Amino acid sequence: MPNKDSKRIVYTIMEYSPLLDSSNMTTDDWGRFGKDIEKNYESYDGFVILHGTDTMAYTASALSFMCEHLGKPIILTGSQVPIYEIRNDGMDNLLGALLIAGQFVIPEVGLYFHHTLYRGNRVTKVDNSSFNAFSSPNLAPLATAEVDILINWDTVWRANTTAKFRVSTELNRNVGLLRLFPGITAATVRAFLQPPMQGVVLETYGSGNAPDNRKDLLEELKKATNSGVIIINCTQCLRGTVSSVYATGKVLIDAGLIAGGDMTPEAALSKLSYVLAMKDLDLEAKKRVCLNLRGEMRADFGVAKLCLSDSRFIQIIELEAIRDALNPPLACAAARIGDVEALEALKEMGSNLSLEDYDGRTPLHVACCEGNLKAVQYLLSQGATVYAKDRYGATPLANAVHFRHKEVVRLLRKTGAHFSRDELDEAGTELCSLSASGDLESLEIWSLAGADLTKPGYDGQNAIQVVRYTLTQHD
Repeated sequence: MPNKDSKRIVYTIMEYSPLLDSSNMTTDDWGRFGKDIEKNYESYDGFVILHGTDTMAYTASALSFMCEHLGKPIILTGSQVPIYEIRNDGMDNLLGALLIAGQFVIPEVGLYFHHTLYRGNRVTKVDNSSFNAFSSPNLAPLATAEVDILINWDTVWRANTTAKFRVSTELNRNVGLLRLFPGITAATVRAFLQPPMQGVVLETYGSGNAPDNRKDLLEELKKATNSGVIIINCTQCLRGTVSSVYATGKVLIDAGLIAGGDMTPEAALSKLSYVLAMKDLDLEAKKRVCLNLRGEMRADFGVAKLCLSDSRFIQIIELEAIRDALNPPLACAAARIGDVEALEALKEMGSNLSLEDYDGRTPLHVACCEGNLKAVQYLLSQGATVYAKDRYGATPLANAVHFRHKEVVRLLRKTGAHFSRDELDEAGTELCSLSASGDLESLEIWSLAGADLTKPGYDGQNAIQVVRYTLTQHD
């Protein structure tokens, strides 16, 4: 299948046996998905998971937490009507997910449905009889696929880290969802919170409210939190966030509950399961589950731009359009000379330091070409992706290797950068050429970047054999 640059994308299909109805999914299946992605991570630019719709939101949320320091797209999709039916939504959903995963470096676990890509830990299933089955109530879509595929890059979540990708498959099963309803008894709550329960998502009314005249109910919640059970307060409403404005909300904070912001119950439950399984965190650290880990909740509650007057809002739109047009060349120019202060200034202005210039090159590409290590470090800390490809198919790692910047290569490898399978297959001839010319420094850099020095070139010889032959000739 050709991509936007008319380059062909190769897809590999992996089928599980037996196939599962999504209603039968367990945490073990999530772990299996995660392990398979981790095992094949360096062989592919993205991953698409075909999944039933009933528990897809849970799987998408869980994978978003399990996949740490993610730098490539993982997209879940499925259908409301089976693909073998004459009228179905499966074909559109599958093709859309494949196209986005193959063409764009969106380093998130997403869910693609009905021409829309959502952040995986922000979705919930809202309809069982419509093709538009999922909604992301509190976050705009990451992308829409109509005549063109439009990516909302300002919304894309990026791991601001130089750590390498890994999958944490350990999940705590002693978690649950408890929904408040008028007249719920303290005995019901007490029974639900009994050991071995360790984490609970409490679905409350409105903006996170519970009856403040039910001392028996509040005492049970307080006993549970005092005994170490982590309880997250999430609203039952489809849209909105938890607030402590009302007295009926404040009583839950006094009982030790943690405000869940605008998280969906699916995301909150998956997050609890993930955090509670961390053996190196004490209870107090685990209670910081309210922090934003993967973009699953709003990081701030500032005034939305839509609250401005119409004319002011139009001005902001125009300024953002100018900023987005000027940002790539300005950022690339700053990266070329290693001006970190200029990059910081662009970032403070709201610029996206991962956008491409006319050649498809990102500031990270340029910094790696020039060997500006501090600029590379800064860009990586701001979420720049090591997997971006320019119009020639070159990655920042390939640029750093080509221009012989050893420390940059070392840092990129630490971050998880790697050659593609095609690059590794084609490296043999280049390595043999370097060996024949005695360029040991370049050979060392190629090896540091992950190249196999035993890979044969076009004549069947590898770099090590060429070195031995050259030494023998000199003797």
